[in-house]
Amino acid sequence: MLSLAMTFVFGVAACGSDSEGTASPSAAPTSSSSSGSSGSSGESASAADSSSPNPDQSSSDGTPIRVTIGGTVLTGRLWDNATARDLIEKLPVTVEFSDHQNMEKTGPLPEELSTEGMPEGEDPRPRDIGYYAPGGDLVFYYGDVGYHDGILRIGRFDGDMDAIADQEDGFTARVEPAG
Repeated sequence: MLSLAMTFVFGVAACGSDSEGTASPSAAPTSSSSSGSSGSSGESASAADSSSPNPDQSSSDGTPIRVTIGGTVLTGRLWDNATARDLIEKLPVTVEFSDHQNMEKTGPLPEELSTEGMPEGEDPRPRDIGYYAPGGDLVFYYGDVGYHDGILRIGRFDGDMDAIADQEDGFTARVEPAG
């Protein structure tokens, strides 16, 4: 029982940011390359909630975004929920990310996002874009972290996550509207 409690505590702590990096708007990237698409495997179902989009939502639904890491550009979509809409209003933003348990990259946003109408927590899948409300962090999921209170799913990447999974702690990514 104690080990189960410790696993939960460490799992929840992993969703927060221990980075003291800053997030701020910055200049547009100068080079880019597209990422390939691939399906993800071993994804778990998301906790059911009427305020969250269907986890199998079409990649053509939502607001298109571009995430630039060095010379690599990844594309995705932010869904139509309060948290995602609030982030869209604040774009572009550059965020410094840290790795947590080889499953997610998290980085503090300059301002908290609205959580109005959002569930208490969710079970993100690999390729999901999330917001960890207790820490005010933008999160890119490339592994299965399971359900945690405070996790809010706000979008999804279009292609594979290798460019994110391979990044070392302290990398920066620019997130901006696409198009």
